[in-house]
Amino acid sequence: MKIIVNGKEAGSKETGCALCGATWGEYYEDVDGDRLFFCCDFCALEFKNMINEVKKRTGWSKIDELTINGNYYTGRTCVAKLGEKEYKFYVKFNEEGEVGIFKEV
Repeated sequence: MKIIVNGKEAGSKETGCALCGATWGEYYEDVDGDRLFFCCDFCALEFKNMINEVKKRTGWSKIDELTINGNYYTGRTCVAKLGEKEYKFYVKFNEEGEVGIFKEV
């Protein structure tokens, strides 16, 4: 999965956390067959919850590309792609890392 966070490619230790773009930390998770870097387990939890919500709403089995703009405090405006298909959404997480607000845009 190709991931762009606030205009920069992310998802590895060199490029930054797959959710927030931070380069500190040492946490990895396998998501849809890709080993992704996260700064912490909380970002990994939020990322997986977001991906699962997109899959549930679109019926997709995977996501090819994900563009994320924003942060924890303001929420994130995102575009998920699967082949030629595109799904735009806004997401904000609650204090437990669960999807608190999710809107199609």
